[in-house]
Order: sequence, then structure tokens, then C-alpha cells
Amino acid sequence: MDEHQQLQRAREAAHGCQRAAEQLVEFAERLSAVVGPAEMAEYDTLVAHEAAALSERVEAFAALGLGVASLDDEASEHP
Repeated sequence: MDEHQQLQRAREAAHGCQRAAEQLVEFAERLSAVVGPAEMAEYDTLVAHEAAALSERVEAFAALGLGVASLDDEASEHP
């Protein structure tokens, strides 16, 4: 995969994260104070979708040489 394809993949992955977050916001907007099994199942599905999108985005940007330092690494540097 060349650099332009990697960049396009990263852009698409970022858009995927945005869509997943928007779906979660839409869910939250229509959620009532009474949460039932259907809402719990939908939330689980949305969170799984968001996690998959995040994983794809992180992988796509890592292929471009971009990454985020782990919080664990950061914590070990600052006692």
C-alpha cells in the first residue's frame, strides 16, 4: 500500500470513528431514564462498533507513523 492509499485509509478510519460517535450521541439523545434490555443491547452494540472503529483508526494512523504514547508509559515517566 503506498502513502496515498495509507492516508486515504486513515481519513476513512477517522470518518468511521466520527460516525460511531454520532450514533452513540443519537442513542443518548433518545434514551429515557428507564433503561431496559433493548437499550442495553443497543448500547453494547454501539460501544463495540465504536471500539472497532477506534482500533481501525489507530492502526491506520500508525501505518502513517503517527501514534499516541500509552498512558502507562507516560505514568512511568512521571513518578
